[in-house]
Amino acid sequence: MGAGLDGRMLNSRRVARASVLVIVLAALAVCAPAGASSGSLSSDVWFLQDGRPTAAARSAPGIPGIVRALLAGPNRKERAQGLRTAIPTGTAIRDLRISRQVVTVDLAARFTSGRDATSLQARVGQLVRTLRDVPGVRGVRVRIEGGVPIGLFPGYDLRRIVREAVPEETASGLRDVQELLAALGFMAPTGVTGQPGDETSVAVLAFQKWAGLARTGVLDAQVTSALDRATRPVPMLDRPGKRVEILLGRQVALEIVDNRVERVFHISSGAAGRTPSGAFHVYRKERMSWSVPFSTWMPWASYFTGGIALHAYPSVPAYPASHGCVRMMARDAPLMYAFATYGTPVDVVREYA
Repeated sequence: MGAGLDGRMLNSRRVARASVLVIVLAALAVCAPAGASSGSLSSDVWFLQDGRPTAAARSAPGIPGIVRALLAGPNRKERAQGLRTAIPTGTAIRDLRISRQVVTVDLAARFTSGRDATSLQARVGQLVRTLRDVPGVRGVRVRIEGGVPIGLFPGYDLRRIVREAVPEETASGLRDVQELLAALGFMAPTGVTGQPGDETSVAVLAFQKWAGLARTGVLDAQVTSALDRATRPVPMLDRPGKRVEILLGRQVALEIVDNRVERVFHISSGAAGRTPSGAFHVYRKERMSWSVPFSTWMPWASYFTGGIALHAYPSVPAYPASHGCVRMMARDAPLMYAFATYGTPVDVVREYA
């Protein structure tokens, strides 16, 4: 009887290990792009050419295969073209896991050999860029020999890697910030250009509002530090389907689908509490609406209660300033107009905390 019990316990442990393996494999499959059911993943791995990050196409069996392709270094043809790697030859993967779209890679100690700052920054940069190029991956955590993470992106400052290892590539740091703002929902992907401009400033302002920072629209050290720690915003209310949340305290509007925040918009609502809180819905839409009381045009107007609408307006300050409507930037209002179709719920929340 004792032997039978031991056998059943051993089988239970084997089943448990098999279950864990299935879960890990399933998690890896989540990040594979559509059409990759064969197990083959096509993505870029990043090497260096004259000190600059340079991509090389690879096809490999899943994310672990892509990482192994990176660790193997450039092939003969790529080396002839001048591609090099900062990662020491023979570096091995000890473990690789995915949780909530963050890939955690545990590498052998060889990865940190010859540990001068420039070389280490370059090799971590190669690894982070490679994994961030895989569809569905939102963050990368790097461990060495199972120890404390040496870096996290978000959380690991890839901008510093680019500035110090490749100082002439000045636009890359801003591009990385823009990519993070877009990944978190504060900017449209089309705004990721590597160039400064109004779209980036407004996205930074929306993030500052959400994070409770000073509302300046300036990308400073406090903002970049907060961005590195940030996660995608979550709605105040738990409701199914497509809807809009307007947070009067934070002065932002959220586009939400099945409780996932798709976009966060900078807004300016009614001064002195003139925008009412409550549960409403879009009941009228006009691409070019004329306000009779105030004799002004309100483009891309989506009315959700009385004469109050979400609409474009030339001035959208960081504080409540309207007569009751919800002002939006001219770039953002058409996006909200397309999202907030007839009948779309609009929840206006006065308090947050």
